[in-house]
Amino acid sequence: MIYRRGWVPVLYRYELEKKLKEQGFENWKEISRFLCDGDSDTYADHDLQPSQFAYQVVDNTKWMGARDAKFWQRLNRLWFVPLYLLTIPFQWLIRGRTGFSTTSKIAALFSRITGLE
Repeated sequence: MIYRRGWVPVLYRYELEKKLKEQGFENWKEISRFLCDGDSDTYADHDLQPSQFAYQVVDNTKWMGARDAKFWQRLNRLWFVPLYLLTIPFQWLIRGRTGFSTTSKIAALFSRITGLE
């Protein structure tokens, strides 16, 4: 997808050119110049940042490839998250902090059960 100005992460020129080459476009230089510089006949300015490009190209394949969690992990969230939220006041009263250390065994177990990080 092509966005004029957006808040989403965009491709740098070298990433765009690499993807165009992988897809087999013969005129990848002209396409890259048009999307990044606004004109396919200009000299390519490789020092531009994506925010300075005429058009910003978003790679949606990164978002499509990442799955949230498996079905059984999403089912476990239905009971785990409310139960965890109920224990927050007691964690704070007893330990003085909430949550789990990321290196603890219980955190690894809960992460495996629910798919949450």
